[in-house]
Amino acid sequence: MKSAEEILQELGDTSQLANVALHWDEAMAEYPAGGPHFLAADFIRRCCAATGMDAGVEAELLAVAAVVRADESLAQLAWHCHWRVFRALAPCPPQQWPEPACLGERRGLLFLLAAIAYVPMVYDHHQRLGVPEATTRETLQQVAHFCNYNYRRGYGGRPGIYLNQMSWMRHYTREPYFRLGRLEFWLEPMKRDMTVYRHRQTGQVVAFPPAGTRFSADGYRYAREEDYAGEDSWLSELSFANGCVCGTPISPHGYARREKVALSLADWELVLSKGDDSLSMHIPSGGNMSLDACRDSLLRARDFFRKYFPDRPVRAVNCASWIFNNQLQEILPATANLVQFQRELYLCPVPSSAWDGLWFVFLKNGPFDLKDAPRDTDLQRRILDFLATGRRWRAGGMFFLLDDLDRFGSQPYCADAEAFPT
Repeated sequence: MKSAEEILQELGDTSQLANVALHWDEAMAEYPAGGPHFLAADFIRRCCAATGMDAGVEAELLAVAAVVRADESLAQLAWHCHWRVFRALAPCPPQQWPEPACLGERRGLLFLLAAIAYVPMVYDHHQRLGVPEATTRETLQQVAHFCNYNYRRGYGGRPGIYLNQMSWMRHYTREPYFRLGRLEFWLEPMKRDMTVYRHRQTGQVVAFPPAGTRFSADGYRYAREEDYAGEDSWLSELSFANGCVCGTPISPHGYARREKVALSLADWELVLSKGDDSLSMHIPSGGNMSLDACRDSLLRARDFFRKYFPDRPVRAVNCASWIFNNQLQEILPATANLVQFQRELYLCPVPSSAWDGLWFVFLKNGPFDLKDAPRDTDLQRRILDFLATGRRWRAGGMFFLLDDLDRFGSQPYCADAEAFPT
């Protein structure tokens, strides 16, 4: 069995040796006697059918697998990648590994072979959870999305998978995490630290950050404390006394308001807080973010989790992403799907850097030189023009209470903001 260093020397690139060598001996201790199972032709065909890979990609995967089966160094590297993503006890995903130049134009397919091997693992996981096979088939499409909507875009149409996206695939094999229509949902305790109250009669909703949260002058959050230097930043307040909650609230438009409001707990009830079971929403690439598609997905999620996880009642969907950056409402036309979707949600500020999420738009890890960024799509051009003005980019967060789904389409939280309590 060769070492990680020997294999990278054969590839002609040892720059990532430290990361490739991580857990190498542990992975090789589990190396199958007959080589990785995911290199077998029949297995590849079954996985391609299950994941929705097209015939062209299947043919290329079969061709690469034949080469890898005959080259133990490539087979060991593929196994190590698969082991690191799916089999290691603790997450230790591969990062920026070199793609084997010996595979030529097909070099991105080595890691895609390791990725599609998650198919039987997802099937087994879903069977243990008792969810229908149709949901499994829908969820398994994600690896094809990683290939077709991201890697192909970054590599001139060639198939493969980015290693930084492979790490995410581990969750599908371990968590209550499913694709239901346009969106994906992961049942887990809410990580965001905030408290949300609803008026008992009107249904109006108000969210508060915890006391002592630092905000920029205009009510946003930075990833690093030093980014607030030289700015009129401020700290939020939150207290409970005399049957009231009093604090600095978050506007549904996505920023904290530098004022205090007091809510009587006789009139307002707590409906969501950190640690409550919630649906973390994830948005696969692929377009078609119409309100109808989003509504259908949310309705399916509500009904699905109530049916299959009745012992974990959830009240809300939440997410943090560049997609919920309210600057998009300045950048895109009002008719854009992302803008319309944002206006249906309760947006909230989240800590972010000036480059958060731009990888998904430009396939470049920031910071990067704006003049070198692609301007192939309307979204890319609009974002670059916005950044050229010197404005700081940010990410954003959202939540949506499932009991409000009957109001989805009427911008319920934005309407509430017009009569915000004082």
